[in-house]
Amino acid sequence: MPLTLRIAFHSLRCGWLAVMITLAAWLGLAAATPEERAALGAQIGDERPQGLVQMRVARAMVHFAPDRAAAFLSEASDGEISPELAGMMLRHLAAGPAAQQAAFDAMVADGGQTSTARRVGGAKFVPAN
Repeated sequence: MPLTLRIAFHSLRCGWLAVMITLAAWLGLAAATPEERAALGAQIGDERPQGLVQMRVARAMVHFAPDRAAAFLSEASDGEISPELAGMMLRHLAAGPAAQQAAFDAMVADGGQTSTARRVGGAKFVPAN
């Protein structure tokens, strides 16, 4: 193989390795931002709240390839969940549990119905004679 091709190949390989090392360092070593801490419901001093890595991976999957990631998760479950449900689960995981709770609290505050109980007027049963 000519020297120029070997140099190009090794340069490309080193670049790809640098990208992977940077991504792994961001996922595993970087401290949580204030927005991530708020989304995870962590305390002020907690630099590495529980669920941080999972939330970052889900955010990356939703940002770069949401449809493909949802299809991949659906395939991984052997068709147990649909791609639409997998996409919804990824978006919820990327938003964080505190964001979901805040959305639910806002719905309740606006008078949204929190249960599926029906309002039925009148007698609920027929009395025995």
